[in-house]
Amino acid sequence: MTDELQEKIIWQNINSSKEKGKILNGKIIAIEVEKMKGNDITCAIVDFKGIKILIPATEITNDSKNDKKLLRNMMGAEIKFIIVEVDRVSEKTVGSRLKALQRLQEINIKKVEVGDIIYAKIIGVWKKYIRIECLGMDFIIKAQDLQYGYIDDVSKKYKVNEQIKVIIKEISAEDKTIKISVKDLLEDPFKNIRKDFTEKGEYLATITGYTDNGIFANIAQGVDTVCTLPTWLDRPPFPGEKVIIKIYKIVPEKRKIYSSLVKIMGSDANEW
Repeated sequence: MTDELQEKIIWQNINSSKEKGKILNGKIIAIEVEKMKGNDITCAIVDFKGIKILIPATEITNDSKNDKKLLRNMMGAEIKFIIVEVDRVSEKTVGSRLKALQRLQEINIKKVEVGDIIYAKIIGVWKKYIRIECLGMDFIIKAQDLQYGYIDDVSKKYKVNEQIKVIIKEISAEDKTIKISVKDLLEDPFKNIRKDFTEKGEYLATITGYTDNGIFANIAQGVDTVCTLPTWLDRPPFPGEKVIIKIYKIVPEKRKIYSSLVKIMGSDANEW
């Protein structure tokens, strides 16, 4: 296929999107401020097969404003959009992600039922939550709703464009909305917690963060303990370090395990 023919096909797709609402796909590669109708508009720059598509920040999500904060965390995301304006002379092509989502939502909500397990795509990652696209709808999933246990930084575990499983919890045909869950697909590690851990037992753990009175330490997938530090300790353990902790109280109904630090692995400090 010649370059000329390939470019012709690309523009046919763009024009089809403008005239017939065809949904296109592209990747957010930059953020620029463009002059539109006399106003400075913050835009996501989307690469569509080598053609620069401008999508105003306000056309990316329902809750976005004319600023760069949201777009920075969506950089690299592959998104769907519909062309709303084409000017071959100035080579300015404007799209809308919201219009594409609206069409997808109307189509896809009829295809699913409560209890269905489907894949959603991560389109934005922050420290404490992710934004996912599912059936033409965006959802904010907070760290505590992604998995059991403590997550210090969501962006270290999840990446833009990754697929994530969700289960459909509710469907409102009238409002054309759904409720989904990531966490409900996971087994609750506290269900049989006393079979896996005992009070006065000592366990290898990994430091995950700090509290006002001590540290968080992970002792199993989805199981964290609030660990107090001994007075003899010359320094607190660092996130990621291996330690030995001693459990002194398990409270399953509150999903709490209390412990104390026994030893920092590899440290010469006195042991408790």
